[in-house]
Amino acid sequence: MKNLNLLLILSFLLFVEACDSDEPDSNTGDENTKELSQLSDDFSGDGALIDYVTNNASALPDVSRKNGRYHANLTSNTNNITLHYHEDQGRLDAKKLSFPFEFIARNIGIGTQEDSQTAPTSVNSPYNFCGVQVHVLNLETPSSSHVVVGHRGPTAFTIEGKNTSNGSSSVNDIGANTVPDGRADIRIVGNEDHTITVYWQTPNSTSGEDDWTLYNGTGDLPGTAPIFEDEVYVGLITYAFELTGVPFVGTCDGIEIK
Repeated sequence: MKNLNLLLILSFLLFVEACDSDEPDSNTGDENTKELSQLSDDFSGDGALIDYVTNNASALPDVSRKNGRYHANLTSNTNNITLHYHEDQGRLDAKKLSFPFEFIARNIGIGTQEDSQTAPTSVNSPYNFCGVQVHVLNLETPSSSHVVVGHRGPTAFTIEGKNTSNGSSSVNDIGANTVPDGRADIRIVGNEDHTITVYWQTPNSTSGEDDWTLYNGTGDLPGTAPIFEDEVYVGLITYAFELTGVPFVGTCDGIEIK
C-alpha cells in the first residue's frame, strides 16, 4: 500500500511539472512583438502626446495630437532653438527601442498652420523639416542620425539625411522636388549590427503594398554614423534653420514599430 501511495504521489508531481512547462515564457517572441505593437501610435484624438520620452521640450513647446495626427506648431526659432545640427539639439519625442527594430513614420512632413496637409511654398530658400531621428541613449550627447522631409534651402520638397557624431554633422539630400507634396513615408531599419538602413516612399494612403526606395540608392546616411549601443531613442523631430519659412507645422499620420 505504501508503494502504491508513493507511486501516486510521484505521478501527481510529474503531472504538475508537465503542466508548468506548458506555460508561456514571459520573454517569448510573441510577448516582444506585443510590446513593440503597443509602442506604435496613430495619434488618435487631440491632446498631449502619450508615452513618449521628450528631450528639450522647451525648444518647441507646441507639440500635440491634433485631429488624429502628430502636430508640431513651429512659431519661433530665435537663436536656432529648434535646430538639429552639430551640437544643436532641438526637441525630440521618442520611444526607447532595442536593436533590431523597424520604425515607420507615415505621411510625415511639413504643412501650413491653416492646413497641415498643404505644404508651405519654398520662398527665399527656407530650411523647414519634419522627420525621424535615431539618438544614442544619452540624450545630452549630440550623436544621432535623422531623415527629414521638407525644404532644404534652395533644394525644395526633398528628403534630407544627416549623421551627427559627437557634435559633428554631415548632411545631404535626395534632390529637389522628389517629394512634391512635402510629405513622405519614412522607414528606418535598425540592423543586428547596430547600424541603420533608411528607406522612403511617397505616402501610401491605401492599404496596398509599400514600395520602399533606399535612401540615395544605398540606404546609408552621409558621413560618420554614431556608435549605437543595444538601445536607442527613435522618434519625431520638427525644426528650422534661421527664421525663413517660420511659422509652419510638422505633421505625421502615425508611427509603426516592428
